[in-house]
Amino acid sequence: MIRYLVILVLVAAVVPGARNEAGPSASFEGRAERALMTWRAGPGAIWQSGFNPRQNLTIMSPEVAAARFGNPDLGLVYDKPTVTNPPTGTVRWPDGRTLEVPLIPADLAAYQVANPREIPGRPSVNPVCQGGITEEERERRSEESGKDPANCRQAKVTRVTMETVTVRTHRGPAEAPAWRFDVDGLPGPIRQVAVTDAAVDPMPPGLGPTTPFDGSFEEAPDGTLTIHLIHLKCGRLLGMNVREEPDAVVVEPRVQPYGAACSGWASIEKRPVKLRTPLGDRPVLDARTGLRLFYGPL
Repeated sequence: MIRYLVILVLVAAVVPGARNEAGPSASFEGRAERALMTWRAGPGAIWQSGFNPRQNLTIMSPEVAAARFGNPDLGLVYDKPTVTNPPTGTVRWPDGRTLEVPLIPADLAAYQVANPREIPGRPSVNPVCQGGITEEERERRSEESGKDPANCRQAKVTRVTMETVTVRTHRGPAEAPAWRFDVDGLPGPIRQVAVTDAAVDPMPPGLGPTTPFDGSFEEAPDGTLTIHLIHLKCGRLLGMNVREEPDAVVVEPRVQPYGAACSGWASIEKRPVKLRTPLGDRPVLDARTGLRLFYGPL
């Protein structure tokens, strides 16, 4: 979740005229080669052995999602679950590989379920009706939004248990520990993968103090990537440069400068990238920083 907050801060604090301080190569190929060399020197091996999901970690059936988000005034209510919170759990792959990971407690998982982040194309939950916030915070949100907390319909979490779920990862499907929440009024449970943020998708160090394009990606069944990026309004976004290698894919936005001072405004853009072969277990790297793009919408 921390990375989403970082993205919002970057949008709000864009500095006009930002530039790459690390002395990048003059061409995309040069920058891509440098990113690949940095990745292969160490971060790649660390990442390859980790738990790197390629899906949302709050899991529910389409019927539950429709009921959950069909009414923005539906608030999930829970008491602090009286369950045993195991400190660690095991992620298992079909080939026998395992990974021991720290787990989040049930109350934190319940908070994440009750307060989902906004996703483009999905209705937002009324922030006044979200669970796990104080009455003072609820009143503040009510004043800001002009919504009456009395209109919130409560759906109570009735049971909390630990299960395992199948999660898509860069190494294929894996069985991961998850908290299961049974909710009164919903047609099925909601599950939250219990692996801590610190153990999910860890970001290795990049090339130094550079200016990234702040991106993420999603993959379609036909192998096409959708690159999500924050684009400064300093030039026209023409498309994406891409370099495919057996162990990584390197991308970079192709921008035509306007020739005027940057206004500092930014927008979230989406651009397709057609790969020659499916992405598989390869990371998607930013050519300018050497950092890996995380999976999911911004």
